[in-house]
Amino acid sequence: MFAVVVLVVLVAGVVYAVVRKDGLAADRAPGAVETAIARRLVLLSIPAAARGLINPNASNADAWRAASDHFAAHCAGCHGPDGRGHTEFAAHMYPPVPDLADPAIQAFSDGALFSIVQHGVRWTGMPAFQADHTADDTWKLVSFIRQVPRMPPADRSGHAAHAAADGTHTNIVSMDGTAFEPRELEVKAGETVVWINKDPFPHNVSSVSGGIHSGDLDPDRQWQFRPTLPGTYSYVCTLHPGMNGRLIVTK
Repeated sequence: MFAVVVLVVLVAGVVYAVVRKDGLAADRAPGAVETAIARRLVLLSIPAAARGLINPNASNADAWRAASDHFAAHCAGCHGPDGRGHTEFAAHMYPPVPDLADPAIQAFSDGALFSIVQHGVRWTGMPAFQADHTADDTWKLVSFIRQVPRMPPADRSGHAAHAAADGTHTNIVSMDGTAFEPRELEVKAGETVVWINKDPFPHNVSSVSGGIHSGDLDPDRQWQFRPTLPGTYSYVCTLHPGMNGRLIVTK
């Protein structure tokens, strides 16, 4: 018992020394000790009873597809459309947003992943989604997380491979801050483009030349379009005329 007390005192002393020296700034990479503590916090956030839960969709190889749009709307803002955490928002998070393809993440049990999505993790940027997601929604998201390592990474320009298991692609354009992001997107004919409204007010996507007419999209709503003819199509939000973008369709 005495040895445990000594160990706790030593660890507390090290933590105090590190904090006193470097502060609690979020603009530096976490050290090994801090990373270990953060991982322990994640483990502690998962109830023991939840760790052994089995994904009811585990035998359905296509279950993840039903979560693709859900992930794009609720998770991609932090984790990126490819799940690897390379987003402008994630770059300023502390602790860092994890890469869902990382073996350390994939090593979590299905029940652990389910619990993290449902209940979140304190002292991190991971919120609880239980109030907004049904259990079935969350289990499908777990299936999606399992699929992430098999998806090709996004090319960092907004051209993201969103459903690559069958060779098709979904490209994400966010409507955020009264702007289309990315403002210009190049896709191949036949690929799907999804516009997601992340602003707290309606937007639409409209192009006379490209035949693009989404109708008004309320917050958190999305609309998809699959162009078939090569060309360059400019579009706007008619509710906010200064908000414009361009879709370049190649063969």
